[in-house]
Amino acid sequence: MSVNFKSLPVIILAAGDSQRMGEIKGLLDYKGKPFLAFQLEKLLEIGFWEIIVVLGNDYQIYQDKIPKLKNTVITINPSPEKGQFSSIQYGLLEVSKVNQSGVFILPVDVPCPEKEVWEHLEKSLSSSNANVSIPAYQGKKGHPVIISEKFKEYLLTCKTDSRLDFEINKQKDMEKAKIISVKDKNITRNLNTPENWEEFKVNP
Repeated sequence: MSVNFKSLPVIILAAGDSQRMGEIKGLLDYKGKPFLAFQLEKLLEIGFWEIIVVLGNDYQIYQDKIPKLKNTVITINPSPEKGQFSSIQYGLLEVSKVNQSGVFILPVDVPCPEKEVWEHLEKSLSSSNANVSIPAYQGKKGHPVIISEKFKEYLLTCKTDSRLDFEINKQKDMEKAKIISVKDKNITRNLNTPENWEEFKVNP
């Protein structure tokens, strides 16, 4: 049975060192505000009730630049150099404290897509036996992904240096991973470099 997708938590991954960008990606100016603040505000506009932001070595700079918004929880990855999967695990641990459910995962450098994307992903997951639903635009997979409670608990048992895509691909029955076609091109964007960022600002 489908649940209200807005009741599911969203993890935003913002603990990376932004080496390729040369600046902290979540603090890049977008429409007069830090990009992470823009992402959070868009999630709140969609109606999400619980948002977990995973920060790393730059956590103090983030907290100085972005006032805490309602419905958001900050958690710190003390060892972000271990890779993005370690940040996913810190976010999942925070979710597990209060919410026994599936969860959405969105890297901070992927622009928040429209409401319909989140809704389609949740419907896909809840109407099947899948462990994860992944959006695709014109055949290219992207983010956010939504994972089941069962898969969330499994990911918490994995080694810290694993990768989410590896763990998805390792599933024996690929029916456990659903690919959902969507119309929002932002799901395939990775704002990793100044060139990516400039193109996004011109053509959001």
